[in-house]
Amino acid sequence: MDYWVDTDRIFSPGERESFPLVHMTQKWEILKLILSEGLKPSYCRENITNDIETKSACFPMISFSNVTKDFAISYQRSYGTLGIVLDKKWGEENDFNPVLYLERKSDLTNDIISNFKNIAGPSKEELKNSLEGIANDFKDIMIRQHIKVFGHSKNYDGLLVRNNTLLAKKYPFGMEREWRKIIREENIPYFLVGDEMERKDEFNKLIKDIRVDYKLENLKSIIIESDWQYAEVKEIICKKFELEEFPKNIEIRINGIRHVPDEG
Repeated sequence: MDYWVDTDRIFSPGERESFPLVHMTQKWEILKLILSEGLKPSYCRENITNDIETKSACFPMISFSNVTKDFAISYQRSYGTLGIVLDKKWGEENDFNPVLYLERKSDLTNDIISNFKNIAGPSKEELKNSLEGIANDFKDIMIRQHIKVFGHSKNYDGLLVRNNTLLAKKYPFGMEREWRKIIREENIPYFLVGDEMERKDEFNKLIKDIRVDYKLENLKSIIIESDWQYAEVKEIICKKFELEEFPKNIEIRINGIRHVPDEG
């Protein structure tokens, strides 16, 4: 059989439209705060391993998944069963970036882990100067780049733990297509290492008032669990954007999957 390549076919934007950004949570009160105030960052611990060494750091971040609503509801229940769905344009405009997923035995993973020792070497003040571009020699540039790469990297698969409970030994994080924003503001530590990671609740107090809000045109869908939440969601959105009626183009999806309180 002969084959030929159709070089004249043009893909319209609709055929290549991207998935939205979905953020899931387990608590109704948190979803209401997200809808009314925007997204709140928190320090999250990230581990990268090559099965020989594991390196860890905490970064102040907000995370979304670039997936369909159905995928998030069916396969991301460990994060919760309530959610907000925004368009990808919102993520692009607010400095979100797709996560770099690492195969644990690859050369890239080994380099990231072996170079991590350069982060622990300088003092906190030297690290701060490197990150903020105050110090700008070759080593400072490399440290700054390495920390940013580490902060936006994740093993493709690994242990899924919620509330100190192991849910899966080889969970495919790469299937979540995470988009991540790490907060960069003056007097907010960009990352925590060593003993500081055990004090992340203390550091979270420094960012408790930070929000990354959205516009009405970014909002695509809201995922709830019960009929009684329907009216309250409409009320929150109408009040936030000073609307007479809830927009017809924004879907409110009722998620019938039983809620499991396992968000860590």
